[in-house]
Amino acid sequence: MAKLSIYKYVRSNKGWRYSKATFHPNGKIKPDVVIVDGREEKHSEGSYFLSFNRQWLPVGSNALEAQRKRAVRLAQMEYERLSGKAVASKRGSTSVQFADDRKLIQVEVDAYLSNLELAKRPCSSINDKRRFLTDFLALISKTYADQFNRDDVLKFRNHLMKEYEPKSVDTQMMAVVTFFNRWLKIKLGMEASDWPEYRESDPEPYLDEEIVGMEKVSSGIPNLLIRLFRSTGCRDMEIAHLYDTDISPRTKEILIRQKPCRDCKKCRSRGNVWKPKTKAGTRSIPISDSLLKELLALGKGLLFPNADGRVDGHFLRKVKRAVKKSGVANVKLHRLRDTFITNKLRDHEDIRTVQKWAGHDDVNVTMSYSAWLDSQSEAARNAANREDTRYKTDTQGDQSVKGRAPVSSESTVVVTGTPSG
Repeated sequence: MAKLSIYKYVRSNKGWRYSKATFHPNGKIKPDVVIVDGREEKHSEGSYFLSFNRQWLPVGSNALEAQRKRAVRLAQMEYERLSGKAVASKRGSTSVQFADDRKLIQVEVDAYLSNLELAKRPCSSINDKRRFLTDFLALISKTYADQFNRDDVLKFRNHLMKEYEPKSVDTQMMAVVTFFNRWLKIKLGMEASDWPEYRESDPEPYLDEEIVGMEKVSSGIPNLLIRLFRSTGCRDMEIAHLYDTDISPRTKEILIRQKPCRDCKKCRSRGNVWKPKTKAGTRSIPISDSLLKELLALGKGLLFPNADGRVDGHFLRKVKRAVKKSGVANVKLHRLRDTFITNKLRDHEDIRTVQKWAGHDDVNVTMSYSAWLDSQSEAARNAANREDTRYKTDTQGDQSVKGRAPVSSESTVVVTGTPSG
């Protein structure tokens, strides 16, 4: 197997030599920093090379470009291994060429996805991007990155609109545009009007009687889960990764924070670590005295493990089974989150406080709940009904005059004969 390590040809106290490049923990190369005699040194002089088949392949003086070309070549090698076809090298040639400096779109996509894996992005996110980009390239048959333009994305959009909802189309388009913008540094010239219009879903909080009904028919862990979700507004994986050390008896809070995890495929793809969904997701949430007592009684370690003692990814299934006799339709864990947020706003909690408890990065997301509540309020209904009472007349609702203006009998004139000139 050919090596593809990155080296820099630098001047040391022993003369010019090839020294291995160094990398940050996230896999990104450290510009101009190399290993010399077992320690890191900064060297701005010289150029980068790949160690390839006992040869030194020049890849320029820019560290990031050298890393990109390494990723491209690795993708080329993988393609050649799987397909048996040479992409960027001439058969029988001992040197490697980079397609005359034109970027092969398939190679760039492979390199982009490899870079995401190197950065330990969630596997689900990488798989989604792989699917979206593969579908895009299957529809738009072009070879080089510089051949693509705005019209190609619009063609992709129109194709998707036949099968998907606007929000899903927006997500898939964004994956394509982000690839061109961030990886290839190509601006496709997309306009605001090019994106599909869609409306974010309204919150779906449970009615009070629905919550009472679900808690009445459930028991044990499912019952505790329902009360914990509606009392904290947590997402399902936040509760699934909750340990006894995340419960604070002193402050009477639960702590949502990063922690090691080898149980979930997504966590393993991120380097065996679980992280909150957003930066603001790292937070503390107050809980009631009774709930605190029940959580502490669960013992040490993972609080809600599955039968194998690992992180449980099937809370919804357990809750649905437990509340089956409640008669509540459309059972969703996220509805319990909606219930928590709307209840706190109904209680007139400060919106910034609710934002913190909910783990919203943007306060506008929290404000959208407030706006929805305002539209559902009694004042909103009264304002709507006033439009009827404002213009109410004695004849309102009379089918005989519906759609006609009332006419006074005194002003009615009957004309007979032919009018004179």
